[in-house]
Amino acid sequence: MSLRASLGILTLLPLVLAVCADNGDATVHDPASITGIEWKLDQPSMATLVDGPSSDATVSLTLMEGQAQGKAACNTYSGGYRVGSDGSLSFDAFAVTMMACDQPLMELESAYLDALSRVTNFSALYGMKLRGDGVVLTFWPGDSPPESLPLVGTPWKLTTIAQGGAVSSVVADTQVTLALDQADSTVAGSAGCNNYSGTYTEGEGGALSFSALATTRMMCAEDVMAQETAFLTAMEQVASYQIEGTQLRLLDDGGAMLLGVDGA
Repeated sequence: MSLRASLGILTLLPLVLAVCADNGDATVHDPASITGIEWKLDQPSMATLVDGPSSDATVSLTLMEGQAQGKAACNTYSGGYRVGSDGSLSFDAFAVTMMACDQPLMELESAYLDALSRVTNFSALYGMKLRGDGVVLTFWPGDSPPESLPLVGTPWKLTTIAQGGAVSSVVADTQVTLALDQADSTVAGSAGCNNYSGTYTEGEGGALSFSALATTRMMCAEDVMAQETAFLTAMEQVASYQIEGTQLRLLDDGGAMLLGVDGA
């Protein structure tokens, strides 16, 4: 399959949710598709909120008849929400219990509740995804393990960049993409301003590396160019990868996350 074709096709997997589409887009914006289900936040999403979240941490969310409730790593929370058939979603201020837990759980809880306050829309495909200002949160129903998307052939979109221990989201109104073509071991996409291309090598145990990447030479806004430089620099430091559901994490040779990427 050519790279051009792979950019337009999302590999079909067994759906966690019943998905229907009115316009050829498999993403569901039906409020009924996300209500009455206990959703669990996945580990890659937690990793965008805090550094090194505990694998035992539980963050959950249930939406039902205008009321949201769940566990925020330590305490339980509840409050109102508003949802629309256009995919809009927002939460009111939450009432939260006052139990104290270990500091890492409290930090995760604070970051999670802050992220919910910035949510503006939802979609349902391979799970439930909430997005907003600097926020991408992926939930799965109960403890069901998600089907993972394949590394090669999936059109990936950048969500986070990790630099110096800090994790930042993608600059507003920019799109950084990544697609790997098995036929000739090439990688290509948009770095936010310029297009780039190169080759990749995939090895055993999740090993992955990229060649030096060639780019076009357009100039964009300063923050977009800074993001592009950070992305391209990180790509050349990639040594391995992990995929959980629709979330791809590109890691350095010490196992630290460089880039967080979304496949849905």
